[in-house]
Amino acid sequence: MDGREQQDRVAKRAAEHFLGGRAGTPDAAVDRAIDEERRLHPGDRAPRRPSRARLRAHAQAVEESEIGTAGRTRRIEDTLLEALDLLAALEEVVVTEDPDGSTLPLPEVYGRAARGEFDLDPQVHARVTTSLSCAVLAAALADHGFSDARCGSTRTRHGVLDRIEVDGAFATHAIVRIPPRMPVEADRDLFDGRRVPHADFETLSRRLSEPR
Repeated sequence: MDGREQQDRVAKRAAEHFLGGRAGTPDAAVDRAIDEERRLHPGDRAPRRPSRARLRAHAQAVEESEIGTAGRTRRIEDTLLEALDLLAALEEVVVTEDPDGSTLPLPEVYGRAARGEFDLDPQVHARVTTSLSCAVLAAALADHGFSDARCGSTRTRHGVLDRIEVDGAFATHAIVRIPPRMPVEADRDLFDGRRVPHADFETLSRRLSEPR
């Protein structure tokens, strides 16, 4: 049996499980799909886990088969608009309440969200540079309709930083607060140092006019 064909079967079934609500996370959906593959094809070699890119491709296909290309496009546009609302809310509170707000870097989104990619498990990772507390940022997000913001922390290669998690209508959002004097490179991942795409409000807004 061709390994790529086997991985495609697993990825397709995992995407169906996750999007259909039968698994809580993409990884759990893959585990379930692999178990099914083993039961359905016991003579084949053990299936390998499909890549996230392959999972996302099958998630796109599953979604388009259910709601059509136009429906998927609308969902992505709605997710982009939600991410823009998040950046606008963060920028407003920093500029109006942080004494040095006008001189600080603009809030940005990072990773796949910066490219407007929201298939499979829509997530928005953002950074905001400010001396304002996590509680103040969370309250500002709540004022802009992002309710139930949760303050916590995350360990990065720069040390432990404040982190806010909030569930939007179209994506989950995770915002890391960067202290103003911390030497963080804007185009480097906070955890492994690799280069990572990022976009401020103006850059992300241009994604709305790009083809899906």
